[in-house]
Amino acid sequence: MISAKHIAIVGAGASGLFLAKKLSERRGFQVTLFEKNRQVGAKLRASGGGKANIFNRDIWPQHYNQPEFVAELLKRYPPEALGDQFADWGLVTITDMEERVYPATQFSQTVVDLLTEYSSGNVHLETGCDVQRVWNERGKWRINDLPARYDALVLSTGSPAGMIPKNQRGYNAYLQDLSLKINPLQPSLSGFVLKDYPQSLSGCRTKAIVSLYQGKKLVYKESGEITFKDDGLSGIVIMNLSAYYRRLSTPKDCRLEINLTYWDETFDVKTYLRRNHSVTGLLHPKLAALYNRHPFPIQKLAFDIADTYPMDAAQVAHGGIDLSEVDQDFASRKHPNLFILGEMLDVDGVCGGFNLFFAFASAALAARRIGRQLG
Repeated sequence: MISAKHIAIVGAGASGLFLAKKLSERRGFQVTLFEKNRQVGAKLRASGGGKANIFNRDIWPQHYNQPEFVAELLKRYPPEALGDQFADWGLVTITDMEERVYPATQFSQTVVDLLTEYSSGNVHLETGCDVQRVWNERGKWRINDLPARYDALVLSTGSPAGMIPKNQRGYNAYLQDLSLKINPLQPSLSGFVLKDYPQSLSGCRTKAIVSLYQGKKLVYKESGEITFKDDGLSGIVIMNLSAYYRRLSTPKDCRLEINLTYWDETFDVKTYLRRNHSVTGLLHPKLAALYNRHPFPIQKLAFDIADTYPMDAAQVAHGGIDLSEVDQDFASRKHPNLFILGEMLDVDGVCGGFNLFFAFASAALAARRIGRQLG
């Protein structure tokens, strides 16, 4: 009789849960899923404003900081494959006008519950377990001081994005045992702290066309709702711009230009002002009050960028384990039977389900490889 292969998955986030679900469908595997928190899927439950924007049907490599790597991934696991997988598991989904996919329940806990329903008893969940050390001993993987030995180890503990500073310290410290190349972590999908910012705008929400410039070069622009905070800007548009800001080799001399006539980029402001002698009917009341005190270019309201908001205000992290450390199946090139998934890698996308898609897709491809290699 062939003995079962034992798989350890460290981290019960989106990619870890998805992989455990996939492996639960195969005979010959015993899976132990380790999670530091008492609950699994914390970021997954928070995604999409609690509705779980699980992926996007219109994914392009340019949505990510590593377009070449993602282009190869999409050839092997396109969004349609993920949609079919969730449908096979019984998840009813809806797709909005921007191709964002949500569970029909509009409740993220539905996805977490689905991913933790197993067709067999071969998945064991260990919550409240803080992994501090991993190592390979004579071809088997060991964790902390546990006596168990595992045939494969999967790392899916994400990044410190969204964590309070106290919890960021020492996060993923066990990676030091593996001698992997790790690129510096920086906040992405975060708001911007701005220089010479008028605090009177705090609390103002409006739609606008926002452009990110470095010097005279346009880096990226997008239209949507923005929120003025005490010291800067936030909102989905701003978070997407922050992703492109992080991709700059040296993010210096950068500014935002805001066109407040979002409905018509070429709206004739001069003619409007000659006719009306007031901006009351044109701008949000707080912006109108600021204009009355200090007139500004309505279609080019510019602010210099000081920085993004810190890691605890970010949705994802830019940086992480370098892609040279893994192959296209997310298997380690350095350590046998080691796999690294999702946000632990130096891959980040814009808002709209792109980061969750990468997490799920990396787990799906790793599951295939584990099945071939150890099944």
